[in-house]
Amino acid sequence: MKKIYNVSDAEMEVMEKLWEQEDGIKQSDLLALFEADGKIWKRQTLNTFLTRLEDKGLLKRENRIVKAIYSREEYNGMQMKTVIDHMYGGRLSNFVASFVKENSINESDAKALIALLEKNK
Repeated sequence: MKKIYNVSDAEMEVMEKLWEQEDGIKQSDLLALFEADGKIWKRQTLNTFLTRLEDKGLLKRENRIVKAIYSREEYNGMQMKTVIDHMYGGRLSNFVASFVKENSINESDAKALIALLEKNK
């Protein structure tokens, strides 16, 4: 699973809806959810996004039900691991050092991070 998924903003909107529907959802009901949010897509537009996400291995369609293959947490974890592997030599310490160099970290967050690292070492 060392793949970073290039997902467009619209595809991510679809994934967000699918993650909200843990047991899956009919495509027509998914379209209705978007309409309820004020996003008027044609059926074919949604189908195009679903096909792209299916081709990327992020969702499956079975018996007219669309379902995300990975949970939001699994997806985010895979994306993060890929970034750390490719950009920071697979070293979490390199990532944290880069993050802290560019962003301030408050004492509360520092303590929470230290506790998390102690717990998971």
